[in-house]
This record gives sequence, C-alpha cells and structure tokens, in this order.
Amino acid sequence: MSLRQLVRPIATLQSSRSASAAATKQILESAPAAHVTSLKNGFRVVSEDNGKPTVTIGIFVENGSRFETQQNSGVSSFLEHLLYKGTNKRTQQQLETELAGLGASLSSETGRDHTAYYVQAASKDVEKVVDIVADILRNPKLDAAAVEKERQVLLNKLDELEGNYQNLTFDMLHTTAFQGTGLAHYPHGTTKSIQEITADQIRQWQADNYRPVRMVLSAVGGGAEHGKLVGLAEKYFGDLSNEYPGKVPSDLGIRFTGSEFRFRNDKFPAMFAAIAVEGVGYGHADALPLAVVANGIGQWDATHGSSHNAPKRHVQRLVEGYGLHGFEQFNINYKNTGLWGVYFVADGKDFENVTNIHSIIQKEWKHMACALEAQEVEGLINQYRNRFFSKVESNTGKAKFNAKELLYTGHLRSLADVEEQLSNLSANSIGQAMNRHIYDRDIATAGVGRTEGFPEYSYIRQRMWWWRL
Repeated sequence: MSLRQLVRPIATLQSSRSASAAATKQILESAPAAHVTSLKNGFRVVSEDNGKPTVTIGIFVENGSRFETQQNSGVSSFLEHLLYKGTNKRTQQQLETELAGLGASLSSETGRDHTAYYVQAASKDVEKVVDIVADILRNPKLDAAAVEKERQVLLNKLDELEGNYQNLTFDMLHTTAFQGTGLAHYPHGTTKSIQEITADQIRQWQADNYRPVRMVLSAVGGGAEHGKLVGLAEKYFGDLSNEYPGKVPSDLGIRFTGSEFRFRNDKFPAMFAAIAVEGVGYGHADALPLAVVANGIGQWDATHGSSHNAPKRHVQRLVEGYGLHGFEQFNINYKNTGLWGVYFVADGKDFENVTNIHSIIQKEWKHMACALEAQEVEGLINQYRNRFFSKVESNTGKAKFNAKELLYTGHLRSLADVEEQLSNLSANSIGQAMNRHIYDRDIATAGVGRTEGFPEYSYIRQRMWWWRL
C-alpha cells in the first residue's frame, strides 16, 4: 500500500470522528445545565433539573479511612451505619415509616476518601427529603444501645469479608502501595478497632469531620430547581460552623511505595492477585487518557463465550492454558493519587503460567504506551464513551458525578466538556500519558491464597521497562 493510499483512510477516519464528536457535543450542550452555589460557610450545592418524575438528592462528605488512624480504623463506616438508627427527632421506626410513605429509598456508602448519603424519591418531595437527610446527618441519636448492637453487626460483616477474596486483595494492595499513609487503612476497620471504638469517639468523629467546607449537596432530577435547593441548604445547613470542636482531621499525606504483599493460604480456592502502578488524582490532566486505556484493556472471565476468537489480542493469548480464571483492568482515582493496574484470578499452580499472565498483560500496557494506531484509539474512545455516558444517564449516576467533581477538583465539568476532552485524545496524547505514569514505573503487587507460583517483585518490575517497539 502506498503512502497516499494509507493517508486517505486515516484522513477519512479523522474527518468522520470530528463530525461525530461535534454532533455529540451539540446534543450534550442542549441538555439541562448543572448549577453550583457555595454558601457563606463553604457548604456547596449543585443541582440539575432534568424534568424527570423522580429525583436523587445526596450529601457527599470528604471523609473516610484515609483520615483515620490504626486506633479508630473503621469509625467512618461505623458512623455511617449508625445514622440509620434514628435521630433526636425521629426514631428508627419513624424514619423508616416516613421514607416508606414517600416511596423513597435511602442509600449510603463509605470509601477511603468520601462518604455519601443519597435518597431517590418523587420530584414533588424534594423539601421533605432534604429535611430527612439533614436530620440524619446533623442530629443522630448515637445512643449506647445502638452503638453496641451495630458493633456486632460490623464484626459479623468483617467475618464475611474474609471470604470476599477480591476485596481482600485490594485491601492488601492498598496496604503495601500506600504503607505508612491513611490510604493503607481498611474502610471497614479491623476486629480490634471495631471492638474498641466508643460512642464518644463516634460523636467526636462526626463533629470533627462533617464540616460544611467538606460537604456537597448534589441533586439531579425533576424538581431539582437550583434556587429552591440553595434556600433549603441555607435553612438546614447554613448555620454549620467550620470550627472543629476537637481537632482538625489528620491527613498523613500520600506516598506510593513500590513493594509487594503476599499472603499464602492453600485452603483458598485459587490465587487472587493484583499488580498496579501509582495512578493519578481525579482531576489530573492524564486521568482521562489513563481511564480510556484501562477501559479498553477491559476484563474477561471463564464464563465468556469468547476465548481464542476474542476481539482483543491479549485475551486470545491469556486463554492459552495458563490457568487463568479471569482478569479485569482497574483505574482508581482518589483526590490526589490513584492505582492503575490489573486484578486476576488463576490456579496459581505453576510459576511459568503465572509469569506468562503477567508478561502478556505488561506487553499490552507497553503496546498502549508505544505503538497505538489511530484506528485503535477510535475504538478505545468509543468503548469508554459508551461506558461513561451509560453511568451518568441516571439521576443517581449524574448526582454522584457532579458531587465528585466538586469534592475532588472544586469545579464542575459539563458532559459536553467531557466529550470535548475525549474528542481531543489521540494516539500521541494517550501514549504520552502511558509513558509518564505506566512505562518503567515502580509497581505494587498483592497476592493472596495459593501464591506459591507468584513471581518475585524484581521479576515483575524489570518487565516494566522492556525495549520499546
């Protein structure tokens, strides 16, 4: 094929992609806009009225295990669970009855750097929902009986988590990757810490962490009229102070350490493993290209119909008898750091098989850093676009996106902004991001279960700098 023949299809592809991106951006720009307001005390409100008959209203707090210590590990999660147990105005039964009467559902989650409480309800019930959520967050009863009852629930949950091998692997990965920092702590705590945390410590934790500058009210759906929500925020949260009754929450900073963690237990059904480099923070300029690559590498498990006929070359190679049960690429973004890597499950019976799994994965990483072609990039971007926009098309998905934007970056991108960033990606920009953060970078590895065949750290590390293509 001549150079002229090669250039024409690439030029046609670029022209088609540009036209498609422009059309997509125009559609997104016509969507309902999100509005942001900060109260005088720093409490932020972001709302988006899309006219739907339902609405999601949530309070997102910069709080979690990264701010904890070994002694109070799990206190954020402990508090989250207790907030369902009633307030000084409403008993637990009254709270449940009131929510049921609205046909609303209350959900919550605590991670390593944020806690979220959100309610899905009818659009006409916006004020009632804000009143309930504010009461839960600001006036929890936290009585001794409820604390002791929930303590046992959390201890039982810790026992259950021991059988969640993927969760255990990621906990171990964080423990080694961020050793000596808050991100090494388990969000669910330890048996010792949960047994010793007192009701007074939980009250103090709430007083020292649920401050307005660390909180965002995010609402998406019908009835999420911005002026009304700002008024409700002022009514229910405007008097909150940023003074800390106890002490300013500690953040030991972040330090990634190239290292490994191995826990061998041959009673486990398989080897559960993860390999990662330090990723980037949520608002980093390279967050999007790294997310696009991670999504493109994707996942596979033995239940998939495709194997040797899989559309991705690394999957075709991984299923060639190495005892692999499945894998998934992951990309975790915290506020100012992250983890980017792959989790996999394998028999773990043979050292050569496990090293071949690592090698195939690392070769694919190197390909993404050094040899991406324009047509590949188009496919990667389309895969990510489909996944991202599917996640934010629901009220709850968009409310979470808006809140995360404000908590992690202090500003809000529109979906049109995201689409424009996607349309500006190229093989060169993706490759540069991969070279800055993946190629020849230190790694953290974790292996639990049948780890006899798990390669030494130095063996995996040296394959991060193979000669470029």
